[in-house]
Amino acid sequence: MTALDNSFKMVVLGDSVMWGQGVFEPQKMHTLVIEALTGRGLSVEPVFLAHSGAIIGEPDEPTNKPPIDGEVPVGEPTVFEQIQTALNGSERDEAAKLVLICAGVNDVDVTRILNLRDRGLDKYIKDTFYRKTKLLIERCYHCFPNAIIILCGYYQAFSEESEQKIMLDALKAMGFSVPLLPNSVGELVIEVLGEKITDTLVERCAHFRDSAHDCIREAILDTVRILPEAKERLFFADPKFKAENAVGASQPFLYGINSDLSPQDPPEIANRRAKACEVYADRLELLDQFTGPRASCAHPTPLGARQYADVIIANLRYAIPILFGDDKS
Repeated sequence: MTALDNSFKMVVLGDSVMWGQGVFEPQKMHTLVIEALTGRGLSVEPVFLAHSGAIIGEPDEPTNKPPIDGEVPVGEPTVFEQIQTALNGSERDEAAKLVLICAGVNDVDVTRILNLRDRGLDKYIKDTFYRKTKLLIERCYHCFPNAIIILCGYYQAFSEESEQKIMLDALKAMGFSVPLLPNSVGELVIEVLGEKITDTLVERCAHFRDSAHDCIREAILDTVRILPEAKERLFFADPKFKAENAVGASQPFLYGINSDLSPQDPPEIANRRAKACEVYADRLELLDQFTGPRASCAHPTPLGARQYADVIIANLRYAIPILFGDDKS
């Protein structure tokens, strides 16, 4: 892309991270990116289809379930269905100049990541972040032929700096009453083994992030090997959260949970989400009816959303230097 007109269509796809779970509209990462682009003199036309709970899904397996309140964590519409909605009946959209994507964690399933007894995590990570992501890249590459495509990574939800009690409370908010251990084990035993449990969780969260990122990079590289020209259009945005930015750490970029298991995002958002979860209870599994109102837990705060926006903008600066006055040609 060497020349730009004033119009800039931006398609936003994905899950709760891209949706901005628990943050107000002006604080969402895509809004911050729009502000940056508007500041460069562009007239941005956003097509915002991300929502909480979205899975990538499969390219030719439509669920045909309608979208609901974006704060309510449901898998559908899938990201592939979001693409079809963005196309609005067309095969391609040549007007789109940017596609932002963050997706995959729900295909793997957070409960699988945090369940210390689950031994199949790597298989699901590979299938989601390599196979499905590569199919997603190919679909976006051909459906939005003039767009820069930025795939966003994830973060380590719990780190060695996370406070143990906050971690265990967060697990309860996600539906884990006794992680790793049988439900009959008492609270005293849990406290005694708490450090071992949380240390293992930290390792598991780091493994998920690192393995997912490796697979996304591999999917991009393999696409570029087949389509060398894709190198100019495909980018990976690592949010680069640090250990101190995890849930319950010293400088958190993620919401935790209060000791009474009430959510930490603004009451205006949390209360609306709780009511929406009741309205759409028929779309939620029993566990999700408990976790849904607390869905902001382990999601980026406004500070975390800003960090995501900054790395996206940094990728745009590299991809379209003329836009930022960095073009040396």
